[in-house]
Amino acid sequence: MAGYAYLAARQPPWGCMPKYSKSYKRILGGRSRPHSPRLISFAMLLALLIGDGLAGSGSTVSAAPAPAGVRPSVDVPAPPPSDAEGGVSSGAQAERMELDDAALTAGMSVWYRLAYNEGGNRLRVFDHYAATTRGLESDMVQSESMAWRFANAAVGSDSGQAASGDPPRWLWFRTGNDTGPSAGLMFTLAYIDLLTTGALVGDLRVVGTGGVRVDGVVTPVSNVEVKVAAAMLTRPDVIFTPRPPTTIEDVTIIESEHTRFPTSGAEVGEWLNVIGYEQAGRAAAGHPGRVAVVVVHDVRQALAWLCGRTSDATTCSVAHTAASLPIGAV
Repeated sequence: MAGYAYLAARQPPWGCMPKYSKSYKRILGGRSRPHSPRLISFAMLLALLIGDGLAGSGSTVSAAPAPAGVRPSVDVPAPPPSDAEGGVSSGAQAERMELDDAALTAGMSVWYRLAYNEGGNRLRVFDHYAATTRGLESDMVQSESMAWRFANAAVGSDSGQAASGDPPRWLWFRTGNDTGPSAGLMFTLAYIDLLTTGALVGDLRVVGTGGVRVDGVVTPVSNVEVKVAAAMLTRPDVIFTPRPPTTIEDVTIIESEHTRFPTSGAEVGEWLNVIGYEQAGRAAAGHPGRVAVVVVHDVRQALAWLCGRTSDATTCSVAHTAASLPIGAV
């Protein structure tokens, strides 16, 4: 597999899209190459945002209509669909991950998951959402269960709850009537936050999409372009995604193996090039106020990047523990 990381220009004012850096950036273990995007997408979205203001509606998560009484904090027009989306119009939304227990949520860093609205035409940000209406057999809750199991393994927990694979219901995130497994990556990172002391990545704002397997492998999702457009409205520090959006001009590749399973005798961390991701995070730390868009194919890579970005002892301890977990054996 190949991992990609690229840095956007300085963080824009609330509700505005950034312009992207024209300069390539070289990262340890990686190489730079140009990416061929549909360059008009973000520029058109910027024009729409300026004209409309902020007034205002693979696997993937499909967002149901917003529950009664739940209002977005940002609501703007969506950009025209990109070629990667097959020319099909859709909207998207970013939803802050919160629990029913407000005190637990308050002790976490800020995490947003992404969902798309098929046939929609708005980009929305929700800082509060409704409690889930889905049951244990739903793909949403099953995704939480896989995330919970990997999170416990990453922090070294061997509790009965981890062994069962099911988080207690009071630890289900508020996902309303949304469906789909593509929030798995963000469920995993948020659960690791809950299982460790303090806010895992401090005051960073982390947004992402990507399914997850129980062993930490991140699975592909669809509608990446419109999801990233919604993500940009959350004032993020980093956006994690399983593939580079076609609307980004420059891509810096952090090289790792092209298969998901290490060959016999290979170290998982080396196979995934977590050192390269940690270096990328450190490079991003030198440019506060910029949005980093990082393509990952495994939770371990996201954790390594966050370790480099924060240099936090707890975050790095979890990242290093996770890097030693065998793929396919959690």
